[in-house]
Amino acid sequence: MSEPASDVSAFIAALPKAELHVHLVGSASVPTVLELARRSPDKGVPTEQAELERFYTFTDFAHFIEVYIAVNALVTTGEDVESLVVGLARDLAANNVRYAEVTVTPYSHLLVGIAAQDVTAALENGRRRATQEHGVLLNYVFDIPGELGPEAGMETARWVLAHAPSGTVAFGLGGPEIGFPREVFAESFDMVRAAGLPAVPHAGETTGPESVWAAIRRLGARRIGHGINAAADERLMAHL
Repeated sequence: MSEPASDVSAFIAALPKAELHVHLVGSASVPTVLELARRSPDKGVPTEQAELERFYTFTDFAHFIEVYIAVNALVTTGEDVESLVVGLARDLAANNVRYAEVTVTPYSHLLVGIAAQDVTAALENGRRRATQEHGVLLNYVFDIPGELGPEAGMETARWVLAHAPSGTVAFGLGGPEIGFPREVFAESFDMVRAAGLPAVPHAGETTGPESVWAAIRRLGARRIGHGINAAADERLMAHL
């Protein structure tokens, strides 16, 4: 006789978990965004919970990007970055996640004028509080916003080499893949890999297996983010 669904759900909920692919801004939940929105009510994000929940209800990927951009606009200080980290830890703990590798895009925070050292301090403080307050160990993957091109890659690499906080474990590449081939970011990946950080770029989510090959051959990828279209290439699957 099979287990009742409720028993299976309870068993899964109780399991300790690891989360290896979660984005700091992209995973911000309603309580966290509500805190940020009330700090910056002029940014146009709802400051009442019911209205924010309606705004936040997923409809399609284009809507997700709209919400992501709106939330990102709320992050203008180191305190905001720290709030994102602690809020994520709270949400992870609710799912019994004990360890997470959190993808952070430092270039986005630098562009709005947060000082490089303030980004570092916020991530350090947030990581410490995540363990102390929620029992979750967070480590960091710093990624390039690919849509901003190779110079964003170089600036991200320079920040990582000069300012990376404790718990930095890898270097990544996010953003849209179409129109932004993986190989144009090779120089920044070479810099960071030379310092000992493994490469974990996105590839093959919205492009074909050639994108995954480029991530492996040109960026030295040790892990592929998404990579679903690798399934179209048997040789690539065997290599992976």
